[in-house]
Amino acid sequence: MGLMWFCLGLIAGLSVFVASELHKRFDIDWRGWAGLGLGEVLVFFCIAWSVAAAAEGEPRSALMGIMMFGAPGVAVLALSSRLFVFPAERRSQS
Repeated sequence: MGLMWFCLGLIAGLSVFVASELHKRFDIDWRGWAGLGLGEVLVFFCIAWSVAAAAEGEPRSALMGIMMFGAPGVAVLALSSRLFVFPAERRSQS
């Protein structure tokens, strides 16, 4: 269980570093930051839920955690990055 918290801390630190690099390169409004933050929280909660449920011997709960928190977290991250973080790149390619 301690390894999970260590890995979540490393991933959280890496996500803060990536967010600071995104802030340097792109002009992100509040909707982009809210979407990125919500997506990260959902993915972190999914990882914590699934690892804890698997450690308790509840594989169905772990899979439900992935479906209920992981999939929406990835979807929110993808949509917010495409709509609010990188919209100029998308328009220039079309």
